[in-house]
Amino acid sequence: MRIGVDLGGTNLRVAAFGDDPARPLAELREPVGEPRDPDAIVDRVARAIEDISGGAEATVGVGIAAMLRDRVGTVASSPHLRWRDVPFGRLLARRLGAGHAGNGTRHRLGVYNDASAIVWGESVAGAARGCRDVLGVYVGTGIGAGVIANGALVEGTSACAGEIGHVKVRWDDAAAPCACGQLGCVEAYVGGAYVQRRILEELARGARSSALALAGGLAHVHAGHVDAAAGEGDAWALALWTELAPLLAVALAGALAVLNPERLVLGGGLLARCPTLYQLVVTALEVAAPAASLEPLSIALAELGDVAGPCGAAHLAASGVSIVS
Repeated sequence: MRIGVDLGGTNLRVAAFGDDPARPLAELREPVGEPRDPDAIVDRVARAIEDISGGAEATVGVGIAAMLRDRVGTVASSPHLRWRDVPFGRLLARRLGAGHAGNGTRHRLGVYNDASAIVWGESVAGAARGCRDVLGVYVGTGIGAGVIANGALVEGTSACAGEIGHVKVRWDDAAAPCACGQLGCVEAYVGGAYVQRRILEELARGARSSALALAGGLAHVHAGHVDAAAGEGDAWALALWTELAPLLAVALAGALAVLNPERLVLGGGLLARCPTLYQLVVTALEVAAPAASLEPLSIALAELGDVAGPCGAAHLAASGVSIVS
């Protein structure tokens, strides 16, 4: 059995796969919730793996919303889990327990950055099928990216390649603080959690927008309502999107100039439910990116949705990439 886990800043998703990498045999989903200390999270992940495996031995891949330090799943920083220097891979392997796999656990375990797992899933069964050079960027709670070069996942020296969310788009005294501890990261402007906070703050201070009516009040408004308002020509919503879209486009343009991929896959909850913002980002990218990088490039929306992360993580582990134990 192949099991894939997507441990994000908001949700925990687990899926078991057979021969079809895009169609799980079984799925579990629950909020990450509280508490978020490593022992509590490891226990919840392990219980979900045990539930979906039914006690059978399995190959398990875990994609985690974190900047990793090595190829055995040590978390250097996870702003949304509020972790620093956590040996997640070792803790999970220990929690899964001894068994018959011959390597200290009942399951063969690999740990990956969540965006790397997602882009691998899209390359196996989604929007990047058949492509050997891919950049996938996902704008959800935060912003992550995965890179495939010449058909192989690019993990980097310490497995933290692809951290496009922490590319700096402002570097001055007014730069926004990021949960990673630095200033001016593109995630601090366009990451879903930051966008939601800004929307609520500006509307609470009296910004006038049809997004409020679309949502049925301030308590219910989210980025999708702002996007719908922008699509109808709402001045405040359009101004906000017009400010934010070029910041993401600049970060993407730098990555395209360095990597020269054939396919750019854009996804994540924020872009998936905000087509107006998505189009503004693509339009700004056409101005910001080098023409030589754009000529061979095709841009696609992610296809697999929530199954991409578990699919990619399971496939990477089954392929023997970065096995913890």
